[in-house]
Amino acid sequence: MATSTKSGSKSTAGDATDQAAQKRYQRSVAGLRESVESVCVAIILALLFRGFVAEAFVIPTGSMAPTLMGAHKDLFCEECGYNFRVGASVENLDPQTYGGQMGHSQDVVAGRCPICRKQNILSLQAEANDATFSGDRILVSKFAYAIQEPKRWDVIVFKYPGNPKQNYIKRLVGLPEETLRVDRGDIYTRPLGSDVFSIARKPDYKVMPTAHIVYDSAYQATDLLEAGFPSRLQPWRLDATEPPTDSWQIEQSKEGLTATVQANDKLEWLRYFHNVLSDVQRAQLDDGGEITGSPYHSTAITDFYQYDSYVTANRGEVRGPNGFSLGYSDGVLPRGSSDNGLLRGGLHWVGDLTFEVDLETDANVKEAVLQIVEAGVHYRCTIDLTSGTATLSIDGSEPYTFDDGEKNRTATTSVLAGQSHTLRFSNIDNQLRLWVDGSSIEFDRLATFDPATYGSSFEDRPHTSSADPLDAAPVGIAVAGGTATVDGFRLYRDQYYIASRGGMKMNDYESSPSTNQIHRIMDEPQLWAETNLFSQRRIIEFELEADQFFPMGDNSPESKDARSWVSYQFPPVPDEDAYKFARSHFVPRDLLVGKALLVFWPHPWNRPVPFTPNVKRIKLIR
Repeated sequence: MATSTKSGSKSTAGDATDQAAQKRYQRSVAGLRESVESVCVAIILALLFRGFVAEAFVIPTGSMAPTLMGAHKDLFCEECGYNFRVGASVENLDPQTYGGQMGHSQDVVAGRCPICRKQNILSLQAEANDATFSGDRILVSKFAYAIQEPKRWDVIVFKYPGNPKQNYIKRLVGLPEETLRVDRGDIYTRPLGSDVFSIARKPDYKVMPTAHIVYDSAYQATDLLEAGFPSRLQPWRLDATEPPTDSWQIEQSKEGLTATVQANDKLEWLRYFHNVLSDVQRAQLDDGGEITGSPYHSTAITDFYQYDSYVTANRGEVRGPNGFSLGYSDGVLPRGSSDNGLLRGGLHWVGDLTFEVDLETDANVKEAVLQIVEAGVHYRCTIDLTSGTATLSIDGSEPYTFDDGEKNRTATTSVLAGQSHTLRFSNIDNQLRLWVDGSSIEFDRLATFDPATYGSSFEDRPHTSSADPLDAAPVGIAVAGGTATVDGFRLYRDQYYIASRGGMKMNDYESSPSTNQIHRIMDEPQLWAETNLFSQRRIIEFELEADQFFPMGDNSPESKDARSWVSYQFPPVPDEDAYKFARSHFVPRDLLVGKALLVFWPHPWNRPVPFTPNVKRIKLIR
């Protein structure tokens, strides 16, 4: 019995040990299975998220500049300090595309500042931040268009009809079942079956995201200050041939510009003159020579893109056998360097403008007036500083009115005498708008108008006269009744869409004038009434049927978009069904990928330490 008992005890202990080991094994297997399942679920969720919710993309080219950056250079102007970017995608192009003249054989070696127009030469060897940076990394919502229809002016990602394996990103300007017209920089639409075109107006929150900087008084070029070159902001009175000395007083320094006035009951005007140095003047200044300039000299505001002002040079002239850069420490361009033909300025007059002014008034100021001139017509916002009432009006050679035949629009604002405010006034897409301290002001009715109704005397071109510079000084601010100070002024132009169906250097003109001819006309206001250039601007139209969308790039001169796809000679395709939209001027609904949401990772800086985050350029995409 004792032996039997001992044997049974041993058997029971062994069974317990085996059971414990089995349980440990089962727990181990279960834990491993749980881990594997968790990883699989995470991968599946990530794939589902990427496939159906959101995905990250890298911007390859500059077709959406300045909204989004492709491969580019990031510069700080050596004279005024303004931070701007120029394209460098050309460095990645296949040389065979351009007969071996561009592409991998090229380096971008310079770009032009949009504020002071100084040509900044890059130092590819000495300055790590002069390297070529990759494009913006953005987040795209692939679910957005599953719950709502795409909206005009959205930034969209889609499969390129010419190669559905390639993603493109553009701004959506044309919607299904309408005829789209590109006319003098603006977009017009007509529902299919209708005979009436209407201008496509941007909502308030799209005005600034689609704007391009023209001038910022906070950035004053050192060389222009030392040369005593006139400020672009000047006091002005009717019939004046030179600035009055008893009006606005201008002070310029490296820290910025300040203008102060002691006004009586008469309005005292401060006007913006687009007084940009010519290439000859800039060369004289760079060589240490003296330059002079008239305070009232001005040129037309054009669709100049600093992003497209890149200068390229043959890589053999830039880099030696050891791969290092040559000839940059002394600020001299390499031999054979060339621009893309748009370095000096844009090719099209832009009359749609927005400006901001930081205005401080004392308690005695009775009135402030903001003004934008387009095609010789004065568009005004008058603010009564005793009550805060703002009035929009149109003042021209004839009694122009808004769309409903009324002459005025009114609203109540918080702008009163004795305060400081940032005021923004815009004339975009035939609509006047006002913002106060960043908030849009709602008027009693929309301030929309149609210059086509102004009569036979109206000419849609820049104007000037001996009594009033008009489009030669298209923006101004005036006050009456007290002391006022302007210590910040910023001017922007609207997006200008070029009516072209393709080509390397696109322009609107039927007669194909040379770049030099266009620049000469834009630079000399006395030619504006004599030339037939502005009457040669073409119009192009595209019909869109159900589920067809028309995208275009913000960088209109260098965007391969729906304007030009039909003009490209595509090679034979391997699958006609997959490439059936390759020769279309639209994107079918099935090729829409999603809506661009966020620039979550712009290029990092190489200095002061590698991979320094570029936090300033993280932004929502509008």
